[in-house]
Amino acid sequence: DFGCGKSYLTFATHHLLATLLQRDCRITGLDRRDDVVATCRRISSDLQLPELQFQAGEISGFVPECPPDLVVSLHACDTATDDALAQAVHWQASVVLAVPCCQHEMHSLMQTSPLGPVTDFGITRERFCALATDAIRAALMTAAGYSVQLLEFIDMEHTPKNILLRCVRRRSADSPAVRAAALQKARDLRRSLALPPLRLERLLFPEPADSHAAEACT
Repeated sequence: DFGCGKSYLTFATHHLLATLLQRDCRITGLDRRDDVVATCRRISSDLQLPELQFQAGEISGFVPECPPDLVVSLHACDTATDDALAQAVHWQASVVLAVPCCQHEMHSLMQTSPLGPVTDFGITRERFCALATDAIRAALMTAAGYSVQLLEFIDMEHTPKNILLRCVRRRSADSPAVRAAALQKARDLRRSLALPPLRLERLLFPEPADSHAAEACT
């Protein structure tokens, strides 16, 4: 569980898998705050759940004991969601469930826009950037070999950050053309907004630095 925070989701996931479904599992919650991790460790110890562990650190570069089957991320801020998705792809995780939170990367890069009044106002610009970012993420995960759905996982009255990226790794061999088309769609949308490669694209499909420079010039 990347960006686990107070770990409500981590403990709930453990209860679902270990208690309700009676499955053997090991779950790691990762957060950058030492005090939060210390609290979660104390609760896990009090509940005698040795298979539920917590570590302090950054998502990018995290090394697990073994590649995980399931990666979850609930409201990891800004590009932390991209780090979680990229790590999951790197490990070839079978399932990825990610609910993004604030998304500042595209918003900060969109100094000029061909979309006129859509991006002229703060609230519409913020919402458009969030939707466009998630659409690009979905296409990039498809290009990485996953079947992807964008779902509204909970009512808006509970949280406005309610779009879930559900990614299931495809078992059968993918047509290279299908994956290439998904990558092209992501890049076409990003280029239509006059943006450089965003973090997830840079992590999953890095290009030579000179190509980025040429793209910026165009």
